[in-house]
Amino acid sequence: MKVGVFAGTHEDTRMGVDLLRERGFETLSYPISENPKDQSLLQYYSREELTRLVEEKIVEAKTKGAEKIFIYCNSLSASIDLDDLSRRQAIQIITPLDFYKELDPKYKKLIILAANSKSAYGVDALVCAKNFRDTISLGILSLVEEIEKKTPPEEIVKKLGLRDLFNFFNKMEDTPDGIILACTHFPYMKEEFKELTDIEILDPAEDMIDRL
Repeated sequence: MKVGVFAGTHEDTRMGVDLLRERGFETLSYPISENPKDQSLLQYYSREELTRLVEEKIVEAKTKGAEKIFIYCNSLSASIDLDDLSRRQAIQIITPLDFYKELDPKYKKLIILAANSKSAYGVDALVCAKNFRDTISLGILSLVEEIEKKTPPEEIVKKLGLRDLFNFFNKMEDTPDGIILACTHFPYMKEEFKELTDIEILDPAEDMIDRL
């Protein structure tokens, strides 16, 4: 199957492409912005422009044989009406959003780590739509930028003070049930995060692949 992979920047698009190619999918690559800040600006200030850009690239992907679209970007998925785009272009669009909508009710207390506050708010709204959950939502654009630079994970932890952040999570009297990686850059840090906490790390990527 040929899949059009869309994401906010060249780096997370590459991550999505690598993820699918490892599982035998043929891919087409469609980054939307040059860097994380440009991506955030589009999401905050130009929903119409972002929708236009994505739709143009979906049309191009279809002409090149894409059978499905894989949006490997949380903030992009939450910033435009992809259900409407899917209907207009008559193609299935897979995003991380379904993972959040269908998250097991057993996760009652959650940490949401996202690329920016708008994305964190959107994920928070989705995970709480059917079941109230106690959430702490954080947007950490500097973490995305360090991953884009391919800074080693252990250096990122030191540079951004993430050990202190995770110590805060670990010391909470009511321990969180999970930490959602609500940015597709963040699996880059997953193994390092597991060294910092025993709280379950929730990554939507595998669920997305199952939907293809």
